Amino acid sequence: MGSVDHSLKRLWPFEDERSTTASGTSTPAGPQQRSEMLEPVETQTTCFGSIVDAKAQMRSSSHRVPNGSVKAFSLTQEGDYFTLEYGGHHFARLSKGLCSTFRAISITQQVHFRAFVQEKDWNVAEAPPTNFALELNVYGPKDKADEVGKILSKQHQFLQKPRYEMEGVEYYNPQLLRLNGHLEPVANEFVDLSREGLAQMASSRVEDQPNVPESTAVDSILDSLSHNVSLRSIPVDGRIKSVLLPHQKEAIDFIFQREIGTVPSELSLWRYNEIDADEPFYHHVFSGAKCPKQDETKGGIIADEMGLGKSLVVLSTVAGTLDRSENFAAQEHQALRKQSSRRIPSKATLILAPSSLLIDSWVEEIRKHTHPGGLSFHKHLGPSRHAETALLRERMIVFTTYATVATEYCRGDSPLAKIDWFRIVLDEAHDIRNRLTKQFQAVTSLSAQHRWCLTGTPIQNTLEDLGALVSFLKVPIMEKAPTFRKFIMNPISSGSTSEPRFRKLRTLLQTICLRRTRDLLKLGEPIEQTRRISFTPSEQADYDSLFQQCREEIDRVVCGRGGKKGNTNSTMLESLLRLRLFCNNGTSEAVLQKDAKGVPADPDELLTYLQQHDQNVCTYCSGVIYSINDSSKTDGGIFLSSCCHLVCRNCLPHHRAQKDGCPSCATDGSVPMLAEASSNDEFQLEGMCEPHWTEHYPSKLLRLLSDLREDPTHKSIVFSSWKKTLGVVGRLLDIHGIRFDIIDGTLSLPKRIKVLKDFRSPDGANILLMTLGTGAVGLNLAIASRVYLLEPQWNPHIESQAIGRVLRLGQTAQVVIIRYIMRNTIEESNVLSKQEKKRQLAGGGFRNGKTVQPEKLHALLNVFHVHSASKLRDA
Repeated sequence: MGSVDHSLKRLWPFEDERSTTASGTSTPAGPQQRSEMLEPVETQTTCFGSIVDAKAQMRSSSHRVPNGSVKAFSLTQEGDYFTLEYGGHHFARLSKGLCSTFRAISITQQVHFRAFVQEKDWNVAEAPPTNFALELNVYGPKDKADEVGKILSKQHQFLQKPRYEMEGVEYYNPQLLRLNGHLEPVANEFVDLSREGLAQMASSRVEDQPNVPESTAVDSILDSLSHNVSLRSIPVDGRIKSVLLPHQKEAIDFIFQREIGTVPSELSLWRYNEIDADEPFYHHVFSGAKCPKQDETKGGIIADEMGLGKSLVVLSTVAGTLDRSENFAAQEHQALRKQSSRRIPSKATLILAPSSLLIDSWVEEIRKHTHPGGLSFHKHLGPSRHAETALLRERMIVFTTYATVATEYCRGDSPLAKIDWFRIVLDEAHDIRNRLTKQFQAVTSLSAQHRWCLTGTPIQNTLEDLGALVSFLKVPIMEKAPTFRKFIMNPISSGSTSEPRFRKLRTLLQTICLRRTRDLLKLGEPIEQTRRISFTPSEQADYDSLFQQCREEIDRVVCGRGGKKGNTNSTMLESLLRLRLFCNNGTSEAVLQKDAKGVPADPDELLTYLQQHDQNVCTYCSGVIYSINDSSKTDGGIFLSSCCHLVCRNCLPHHRAQKDGCPSCATDGSVPMLAEASSNDEFQLEGMCEPHWTEHYPSKLLRLLSDLREDPTHKSIVFSSWKKTLGVVGRLLDIHGIRFDIIDGTLSLPKRIKVLKDFRSPDGANILLMTLGTGAVGLNLAIASRVYLLEPQWNPHIESQAIGRVLRLGQTAQVVIIRYIMRNTIEESNVLSKQEKKRQLAGGGFRNGKTVQPEKLHALLNVFHVHSASKLRDA
């Protein structure tokens, strides 16, 4: 062979020793394509798809180009090159790698091409030798499709569903995965190629607009992740007896693409290097790291809004991948024989849920949607779970709770950690959003081939929430927190002008996340009503008196009078809680009753206090605690009276065996807590939740009673944070002979299931009273069509979760949501404004830290008309 003249290599792969001038006149080696921009192709022609990540280089300034937001051009072969042509003028050339590929298929396969360039990319290419992006549609006879697909695959070129297409031209992608040997080609929707239609398609993205609010930008990105162009409605396994909706079948395709490794190239975080054919590799789009093959994430986030049937998608996925899961277990078992230290392979999908009640909902879904015996399952719960290792390998699905995983992790004796799972699915995945917790560490330490997150709110507080999910998913390069912050968070917070701030966030989410809204179900918007209620004169006097007490207490803490100088944050939030409770309970005697040591006597009130600090977690395992109870047959936890820290039910035996007291108190004295409690080891519930009045009922609850009596035939759910409030509602209903059921954190799982079964029955009670901590997460209560929210929540996600129990797949009635707010109270001046702030954080999430920031403290001081800013700085 002759020697290679390396001097001919160029920095960009558009030129070689046979490059021609701008007016190139070399004889084409194949058929020329000289059709004008919108000239229809032959009727027998098929569109094989589009190459969406192509590059071209401007050779000369184009004298005349088509108008419109998307410009269409013919592609002409000139010697070894393919050029873009308009009106006989050849003004740009494709990259060397693409030209080589196109030569291979155009000579023998009768293939031709069309190029489409968006206005924003065209504006970049003002003068040669600028490079710009374009999309290339590939056309040819259908009987040549398979051969074209093979050639393109060998050249690492992958066809996607085209965005710009001609009416009447069939779309048939030869590279599509055929499941079970068959998959009918999906007919392409006609895309309007008129000037107006192209302009509409290429409209600018919201997040790229200047000065767009961060929350608006993130919402825009999330709402654009339907992937409707790249997903198909695929067949469902015969074990599933229910008929899936198209969006559910598309979600299965989204999962299959990522698990099998057929992610569309434009959605990959890796790009193939075509600069030097002697050194083929892929490079990461953010970091530039090189890899011999695409190191794709084998999982992702299903972020559909609540009520779209994510559980059925997961069950259908499990049923449709049993062959793959069994092959995985068999192959891993072979490797296990050679390495005794390896984890035991399992074909099972491990599903983690926040509570055992939610696991029961999953079991009900299996019974509802699958044929008997179609999907075997096991619940890894309770004291006997350590003796069931064989079932962890044999069942198709294993259920457990986050708290169970965290508890076993802390003890170092987890059967789950000894398994190499085929798949792990996190239900309500935002529960692991805090990287610092043992719960996050426990869940991410589990081994699995595939990892999936189910959550309607991948970003609740900050972008760190998303970073935690990315870490769990083991997204290559991005799973480490510093890397995530560098490439995703820093460009947003710094306001860099070198590129759109949110571009990398969009790129990442497009790769790993699928999100659709409830608009797909065409349920119609719920009717939302707000009852703004005024106090009676007596109630107003009591409220004003309580407000003044709170103001004086805060002033003493801020100014340091009477030895009270210190924890402004704690005092402020406690005062807000007392006023919020008054708005519901309507009598000062029933508000924040404390024992001799100053601790709230009602556990619900204390739990709410901890929720305000984001401290409603187990002191041992960091698992989130939603309710307080004293039954070993429930989820939730108890308080340690010495410090008010929480211990979940799973960790309680371990705590009682310890002699060193609370682990948090031994290591962290900074957690804001109320005064110390009595000498009992744990708070008990008996006698704590019974209010002291019987004759005068609060105005808010009387209005609720009026609403319930006006609409007695519909199934209704009444939500409140506090069991004491629901107790008052219950007595009101009893007095008026209205039947109801109630669920709170103290109810055992069998009793909760019984109550829910009664409520879902046509002959059951039409009213269900439920604490938000118990009922706002995961349950399907579509039988109801009325939701009553007795108090506004600081975290709007809690309200959304409650509404989502009713507004979901299977809902056929008009849903009505009624909120209750007391006029001229803390509910209007602070809670509602804090809700809006929380929504902004959930959308953008660009502030860190759990403590109340100085600017927020000043805002709270203004609520109480306390103006000691300089003294606050010294507090």
